[in-house]
Amino acid sequence: MNLSQPDQTNGPDAEKSPSVVVSILNWRGWRDTVECLESVGRLRYANYVTVVSDNGSDNKSLEELRAWAKAHFREGDAFVEYRREVALAGGDTAREEGLERGASGRRLVLVDNAENLGFTGGNNVAIQYALRRPQPADYVLLLNNDAIVERDCLTRLLEAAQVSGAGIVGALIKDEKSGQVQFMGRDDAVPLTRQFFHPLFRLPQAAPDSEKEFQVMSWVSGAAMLIGKGVLQDVYRVRGRYLDDKLFLYGEDVEFCAIARRVGYRTVRANRAVIYHGAASSSGGQFNPVAYYYLNRNRVFLASRNLAMPWRGFFHLVNGAVCSGRILKSLAKRRPRAALAIFRGMVDAYRGIGGKWRYHDREVQRSLTG
Repeated sequence: MNLSQPDQTNGPDAEKSPSVVVSILNWRGWRDTVECLESVGRLRYANYVTVVSDNGSDNKSLEELRAWAKAHFREGDAFVEYRREVALAGGDTAREEGLERGASGRRLVLVDNAENLGFTGGNNVAIQYALRRPQPADYVLLLNNDAIVERDCLTRLLEAAQVSGAGIVGALIKDEKSGQVQFMGRDDAVPLTRQFFHPLFRLPQAAPDSEKEFQVMSWVSGAAMLIGKGVLQDVYRVRGRYLDDKLFLYGEDVEFCAIARRVGYRTVRANRAVIYHGAASSSGGQFNPVAYYYLNRNRVFLASRNLAMPWRGFFHLVNGAVCSGRILKSLAKRRPRAALAIFRGMVDAYRGIGGKWRYHDREVQRSLTG
């Protein structure tokens, strides 16, 4: 079936097309989110709803997004706002009926989460809304708020899903400024076990093959990841959650693809579905302690869950040496806060402390203000 639609309608063509909820998470980055929304609104696809979940932004992001929506949506366009509790219940029936009458590029749901739930928790709200609304979504597309999508991106993702039979499909991610491929991912030929020992082993990235519509991957980036309803339901059934809130930020895409594989689904990258990725400030910018903390903490969580013995024991030996080297390197480059964050991430990992880091807000603020 040709999923591409020249115009966004809610007529017979939309009824034949799989329904998609596009989940965009906002935290203090409303300008990036608006640019992302404008590109999503131009998608050539007939049956999608866009959900923006605001994670308790403290810089009036919610107000700015609301003002933008009211200024850009003409009379008759569908724009609704929900509190988190309402979204988790699948929305309001009357508002959902109105939403379905709007054209796809003109359907927006703004959710106020009231607090920072992280990438995992914020997207979990949108996922639950997508599956519980009166017209449940067939797919959910996780999309970073600093991404710009090509107009046929969603169509290409869905075509790759249908042709490959995969439950998870990732887009090809290019740099917003240079247009060069930014992230290729790891193909299925690279065992997950080996990936946890980077940089001990060299890990080749899966370069896109222009002759292939899709390539099988071990995991794809959560910056643009299309997930089928069946995958979400089965993952929830086996572990009681969609994305793991214990991770909060970073590594959730690796874990989700690994769990999906265990329950019988495979992951592919659609080589012709393209997004352009920028650099949002959700974790405070480059070389900030927040990124160092979550990356090092969550690496231990993921290895402990996904590696079998004796690989797990070997990982902990190697990882201790690697993290010690990172701490020394940060100190040598006069980044004491980064060194301390790595150390705290390791300590919390082995204490089993997940979720939002207790110093998250403080360190983000210090990074943003210099």
